[in-house]
Amino acid sequence: MKQTKDDKSKVELASLEIFNKLSNDDMQALTAKRLKKTIKKGEFLCHQGDIWPKAIFVINGELSWAMLSYTGREQVLFTVKAGEDFWGHSLFDSAPMPASLQAIDHTEVFLWPKDVLLPLLHENPEAMWAITAKLVGIMRQAREVIYGLAFQPLTSRLAQLLLTRFGEVEQTPVERDLTLDQIASIVNSTPEVVCRLMYQFQADGILEITRASIALHDHKSLAKLAEKG
Repeated sequence: MKQTKDDKSKVELASLEIFNKLSNDDMQALTAKRLKKTIKKGEFLCHQGDIWPKAIFVINGELSWAMLSYTGREQVLFTVKAGEDFWGHSLFDSAPMPASLQAIDHTEVFLWPKDVLLPLLHENPEAMWAITAKLVGIMRQAREVIYGLAFQPLTSRLAQLLLTRFGEVEQTPVERDLTLDQIASIVNSTPEVVCRLMYQFQADGILEITRASIALHDHKSLAKLAEKG
């Protein structure tokens, strides 16, 4: 029998550190009460400042977790990819969300509200502990991003991002799933500066860019630029 996308998602959900701490009955209850939501590219699942006491599991697509400064500048701290879960801060303290979740491309998620989650978590303290460990890990990840922004040259930050998103297969064009604005938000720069740097990489023979794709020609040189910090 052919496995459906939802069947595959259930298996992935059960394998996650938090969800596999639940009893079989609670896992079935959670599966039965999930809500499926589609977020179009560019749309927000929640905004910074919202009270959003929910958790999600990404079926497909990708979401960015980005903070907006008082001056209106956006900084992406990390992304939530297919097969990953995310727990809203408001779920635990009923306070506003410190950042926004926005779809990088067409994204589908399973979603659970607070009234479904808390009774199950109270009955499964190991799952609550796993959430604590996950949130601590997110804090450490954010620290590394902030450290890099403070002490790492822009060229190095951009090279690292390009390696991560487009550098798996040399010479083969990879579809650009990030706009210039999104890339600039991740590396803490402006679209104009990012554009100039990328065209400099192209002039140096490191990569080739079009409006729709990026092809990496010199993985070694890009890796060297990524290491400079």
